[in-house]
Amino acid sequence: DPHRWLAETKWLCEEVKERENKEKKLRCYLLQSRKQLEQFTQMKEAEHQSLFKQIKKQEKLLEDVHREKR
Repeated sequence: DPHRWLAETKWLCEEVKERENKEKKLRCYLLQSRKQLEQFTQMKEAEHQSLFKQIKKQEKLLEDVHREKR
């Protein structure tokens, strides 16, 4: 039946379009999530470096005080 075939074909086209749109949205979401993760990682790395520098300063101050006591 050509009418049934046409209806099924239209329905399948709609299904494909819907799935493509969902996939596109998910890819965008994935890219956003990756960028966010990258930014958070960079922020944490910068924070760790800052804390490491502070620790080194404190160690140097402690060594200086220790040296002065002697």
